[in-house]
Amino acid sequence: MAKWDIEPAGVQGVVRSTQAAGRGFERVGKHYSRGAKSAAGGAGSPIVSLAIVHFASHHENTLPHLVKQTMSSLGGAVKATNAYLQGDLEMAANAQRNAGTVAELAPRRR
Repeated sequence: MAKWDIEPAGVQGVVRSTQAAGRGFERVGKHYSRGAKSAAGGAGSPIVSLAIVHFASHHENTLPHLVKQTMSSLGGAVKATNAYLQGDLEMAANAQRNAGTVAELAPRRR
């Protein structure tokens, strides 16, 4: 049986730092197209310009997909942690509710 030991504060820290790093990807993504066009225009060679244009076109959706996948992973981590915590709360409530209760005993036979 798997043993779980999740520290919510640790998960929160990882999620926050990953979100902060993700903001950098957003900035890069906004400048990607402009940078590729500038590089193609300044290449000084039609073949190199064409290669840059094809490369940029081919990878145009890579960065947005990476950001979406990262956000989906972060959302999954948060949901899993919340479910883990909810399970702990349910177990604690059940234990508290059952504390001090005694099951009915069958009458003794003589």
